[in-house]
Amino acid sequence: MSAVISHHSINRSKDIEMLNHPSLSQTILGKIVAAKQEWVAARKLAQPLASFQGALLPSDRDFEGELRAGGTRFILECKKASPSKGLIRDDFSPEAIADIYGKYATAISVLTDEKFFQGDFAFLPRVRARVSQPVLCKDFMIDPYQVYLARHYQADAILLMLSVLTDEGYRTLFKVAKALGLGVLTEVSNEEELDRALALGSPVIGINNRDLRDMSVSLNRTRQLAAQIPADRVVISESGIQDRSQVADLRHHAKGFLVGSSLMSESDLEGAVRKLTLGQNKVCGLTKPEDAAAAHQAGAVFGGLIFVAKSPRYVDIPSARTVMAGAPLAYVGVFRNAGINTIAQTV
Repeated sequence: MSAVISHHSINRSKDIEMLNHPSLSQTILGKIVAAKQEWVAARKLAQPLASFQGALLPSDRDFEGELRAGGTRFILECKKASPSKGLIRDDFSPEAIADIYGKYATAISVLTDEKFFQGDFAFLPRVRARVSQPVLCKDFMIDPYQVYLARHYQADAILLMLSVLTDEGYRTLFKVAKALGLGVLTEVSNEEELDRALALGSPVIGINNRDLRDMSVSLNRTRQLAAQIPADRVVISESGIQDRSQVADLRHHAKGFLVGSSLMSESDLEGAVRKLTLGQNKVCGLTKPEDAAAAHQAGAVFGGLIFVAKSPRYVDIPSARTVMAGAPLAYVGVFRNAGINTIAQTV
């Protein structure tokens, strides 16, 4: 069954003040949105809504439901570049990233803005085909056309930013999203935007720790704003999350975390994701490769090898190599009263 909103609904946006102009004046965010207006106009000509709207089907992946499930939730992001950092990941393969994120993420965010983030709507289906989780289209949504386009490229959720949209603009895009079965992550970065999100009834509220007007980052923004959000809303902390200790500190304020840049800058992406989502834990005394594999499967990041001859868990160097072949853990050698030369020769 196709999910179709009448063309009259989308045209109505022309009569609505969609953009939050005071918020956008003389800021990098304003420059991004101005460029986005030009992009949307050009894309409508190159790929008219009428060419794909009639074939759209509702999403069958529940973004909000997944975020409401038990435990701390993680939205892991595919991001090649950003205005603040420039190129973040040179070796950017949506498929390779999705294969790793799919093991740990609650949902996966995909940057689709081309000019400032080197994203692409074509990344969405490439990621979604590799995972079972909902996929979030992360872009600067200013026109209903973009919401339809996101679903056309198989997104399961979209981002709506109250720093960009007026209340009426938000309602317009939210209505289209709901008709397409899309989840909505409503982003706020200050108290005024939070008050609006609460009044608009936004069920999933993302607190952006980065102020896109001046690019400053403060994790205190999550602490301060989350305290004002009712328990029936889902709170997501966005931007500035670097490690597990910050997750542990903020998890009493937020249900989940959207993390992108800190992961995308890591050469060992899977190791970074494991440390973020599972913590830096170690299983010591490994003696068999199957033990290493079981530890890795259970969420261990480090594996301990005991080079103490009197220990019942002792391994010699050939045995240690066999254990290490069992799983891609970060291995730690344990010694007792060993000389520096012995340690150096072993490790």
